[in-house]
Amino acid sequence: MTILVLHLIGDFLLQNHVMQMKSKSSLICTIHVAAYSIPFCFGVGCGVLNHLQLAAILIEHWLQDRYALHLRWMKFFRQTPPDLWPVGPLCMDQSMHLAFIALVMSIR
Repeated sequence: MTILVLHLIGDFLLQNHVMQMKSKSSLICTIHVAAYSIPFCFGVGCGVLNHLQLAAILIEHWLQDRYALHLRWMKFFRQTPPDLWPVGPLCMDQSMHLAFIALVMSIR
């Protein structure tokens, strides 16, 4: 549960409008992931996760957000398009992040 809270703080509370343009620029995506990493660094300090888990989560987060992999997934699998399901991209993005985090956290 703690890891979920760290993710939500990093991906929502610490972000601003500019950082939402992360799929348009590697620099903006890097800034986004740097802000996202702040609560996870506290998590490492408290023993919630280790350095390798942190690295895996941050690398996946950067790749997924920079290349909008959730949108590519939706298009490839012919899921309901964003114009018909406006929250779909957010749901897919978060589902992919959380599934990866769960996988990483299951490996110790």
